[in-house]
Amino acid sequence: MTHQRLGDEIFSAYASGTLSGPMRLLLDTQAAIDPEISRLCDDAERIAGVLLTSMPPASMRAGAMEDLFAILDAEAASAGEAGPSQGVNPETRQQAARLASQSLDELLNLPEPVRDLALEAGGSWQFAGPGVRVMELMRQDGAKAELIRLEPGHGVPRHTHDCKEFTLVLCGAFHDGLARYAKGDLSVADPQIEHKPVAEPGEVCIALAVTDGPLAFTGPLGWVQRALGGMN
Repeated sequence: MTHQRLGDEIFSAYASGTLSGPMRLLLDTQAAIDPEISRLCDDAERIAGVLLTSMPPASMRAGAMEDLFAILDAEAASAGEAGPSQGVNPETRQQAARLASQSLDELLNLPEPVRDLALEAGGSWQFAGPGVRVMELMRQDGAKAELIRLEPGHGVPRHTHDCKEFTLVLCGAFHDGLARYAKGDLSVADPQIEHKPVAEPGEVCIALAVTDGPLAFTGPLGWVQRALGGMN
């Protein structure tokens, strides 16, 4: 695992539109942080555009536009409205408002591609261990993108991988026993890597993690995982 950038094949897939949603989100977010990555994405799309214009045009099937508008209308019709709020203790309401404001500020400070999805998800963090929260953003064809929030001094249990895991630091920093990763750094782990990311003291660490398969936990959590038949 190193501080590394994604390979040329990733940029080619990005430009051609064949990259999975989670991986595209990773690249879009990295481009929002790193101007060099943004330039590489632009270059790849420019080359793809040149190649596309050299190809003979393909005809659309009959009724394709009607089907598209029908899908858009169905999605618009399915948008619901929030129900009425329930009465709560004023002190509890104030505490909840403070926590919600802090959480909202954290999300608003994230790069735009991740920020928009997090807000669409309702900004709802899920407990994943002491000082650890996660927020799933999307899944597609076995790949998953999620935000991981680590309180200073807390981290993810030691684990290996059945796949590749890409972790892009959005704020704060963590150390996994092998290297230190700060804002904009990309960690790439594969099945040969075992690590335990822990947030450094000071600032909360939020990272975008993209995996194309499940994690395999070791240590005390490992036997629990195996007893339950695995964790997704």
